[in-house]
Amino acid sequence: MNDIKASSILENSDSNRFQEMDDPKTNSHVVEGFESRSSQTSSEPKGAPMAEKSLGIRKSELIISQLEGRWHRGLYFFFIFIGMYITTVDNYTINIFISYATNSYKQHSLMATIGTIGAVASAASMPFFARAADVFGRLELFVVAMICKVMGIIIQSQALDIQRYAAGAVFYAFGSSGTVIVWQLCVSDASTLKWRLMALAPLCMPVIINTWSVGDITDQLLARHGWEFGIALWAFTTPLVCLPYMLTHLHLMWKASKTSTWTQIVNEKRQKFLDDSPTAKRFHDNILASTTWSEKLVARLKFISIHVAKKLVVILWEMDFIGFLLLAVVLGLLLVPLTLAGGDHFKWQQASTIVPLVMGFVTIPIFVIWESKLTKKPMLPFAVMKDRGVWAALCVGVFSTLITFMPGSYAYPVLLVGMNASVKIATRTAGLNQFTEGITVPVLGLMLTKVKRAKVFIIFGNFIMFIAMGLFVHFRGSNDGIRDKYYRDGVAIAMCISGVASATFYRLTSVSIQSCTNHEYMGPVTSIFATSYTIGIAFAKSISGAIWTQEMLGEITTRMINLNVDPSLAMIAYGSPYDFIAQYQWGSPERVAVSTAYAAIQRKLSIVGLCLCVPILVFILLLRNHKLVDSQNMDDEKQKSQNTDDEKNAAERETSQIIFKDDEDPILNFLRRPLGFLK
Repeated sequence: MNDIKASSILENSDSNRFQEMDDPKTNSHVVEGFESRSSQTSSEPKGAPMAEKSLGIRKSELIISQLEGRWHRGLYFFFIFIGMYITTVDNYTINIFISYATNSYKQHSLMATIGTIGAVASAASMPFFARAADVFGRLELFVVAMICKVMGIIIQSQALDIQRYAAGAVFYAFGSSGTVIVWQLCVSDASTLKWRLMALAPLCMPVIINTWSVGDITDQLLARHGWEFGIALWAFTTPLVCLPYMLTHLHLMWKASKTSTWTQIVNEKRQKFLDDSPTAKRFHDNILASTTWSEKLVARLKFISIHVAKKLVVILWEMDFIGFLLLAVVLGLLLVPLTLAGGDHFKWQQASTIVPLVMGFVTIPIFVIWESKLTKKPMLPFAVMKDRGVWAALCVGVFSTLITFMPGSYAYPVLLVGMNASVKIATRTAGLNQFTEGITVPVLGLMLTKVKRAKVFIIFGNFIMFIAMGLFVHFRGSNDGIRDKYYRDGVAIAMCISGVASATFYRLTSVSIQSCTNHEYMGPVTSIFATSYTIGIAFAKSISGAIWTQEMLGEITTRMINLNVDPSLAMIAYGSPYDFIAQYQWGSPERVAVSTAYAAIQRKLSIVGLCLCVPILVFILLLRNHKLVDSQNMDDEKQKSQNTDDEKNAAERETSQIIFKDDEDPILNFLRRPLGFLK
């Protein structure tokens, strides 16, 4: 579940639609105790944190308001659905082909490392794309993300060694996560809180089809072409299928550009830019005063150069580009060495493992100081970050993926090698949790429109995950190397149950965190929540990869010795397991040794996941329990209650409350008695 700026975004800087961006002084900022002079906010509680709405957000609101009627809105969501469908197909197949690529390089144990590298790139890129989408526009950043994704696919398909493949994986993860986060922002823009979970269904439902079809696709691609072509195929297929969405959004932008509000916003941006840059104003005046084309050309070129320089400053400071780089450095230095340590315990004593870990811990306080003291625009303002509805949701995001991905990182090779599954069955079984998640989201979405409270479903999901992890401990951790179908069926059932829980953990919690703030900060909180989810994946893959690489070789060797099998085969089974199972049939002592070794490691990973179901319950109880209203955000609902204009004129409002704490939570109210600090 996985992504800079293109030069085209910086070109044509005098255009009214694509290139004028938020000036630093017009970007949203938090003002404690701000009291609006407008009657729109006169009823807000005193001291409530307010924010000035950025011009980029006002443009996005105006663009999405051009969706007229249910059919138009439904068509927009459908095009996102088919785009997400092809995206999940290429994600599925490329993730499967990672194991074949590492196997061909004789580096199969580095499969988790590739996954960790991709997860780190995804985690660092999502806040960047969300911030950039608020500034530059949704469609513009979608195109940039798609370009990065295609570059990554091409590099991976043509890689001759593991290093080049990893470089392609970074570009692919960067672009892939960017496209998905932009889509998530688009469906959130176009939906109310009451219907928000249902609106997320187009991003989840493609897996209902893909779980059963991708196995056939990977089978055919491997049989007829090989993993290289199987990856390269998506370099042109994915952009082609996403074209209807891009054209539809472009049409909305064209319609918005014809409105008076768009002209007003563009003029505000232009005037702010000229007011804050006397040099640019002088060149602008020269353009107007020029009498010859040569004078006008020179003045325009100088004006454009200043405008481009201003955009670069915005990228550096207003979008916290340095903060994103520091986040990527911290995650990379801490997580990747864990999986690179290998099966040899002596590697933990080598500088190649110790130095990156030490540097990673040293970089953490630098990142914290930068975000809290130095940067002009932190990834998430402290006024938002300190609310328990936000930080508790981020913790749920991290722990939920730790639970599910801890035993799931090696699901495909465990099924293929350890449980004698075919390529098709292994592919389908490994994706069953996403299949049930895809079914659960629209069902829960319809229920949520009636109940209008998300927290009770999230608590229920945690108890479901307890059951799933218990089943994993038995079926994945007790494999005897003989009864393959029995254990495969048990794993399939557990995967289905865990998918139901995952739908509540991730999708419902994302709705919960969005209900805590306004449209201005919806993008940042959504992306940082998605980042927390991806960080959890990175931690899970790092920990599982470290356990796998540290213990698997020794476990296989021990099992082979106990079964009187030549222990020299252990290195082949460990380094190239797919080649190994082609030589030794299921049920042979060699295969039994490998299967039981896989089970021993999987049992440990599943027990860790089971134990983590306890701390995540604490953070779930700390979530806010807002009533999900029939407005895009809580601030719009307040405006609606005051009989002000609806979302058609949302782009004209200049301020809004940024955090909402007026939820009703009977469970937490009971717990507040001994824990009075929870507010």
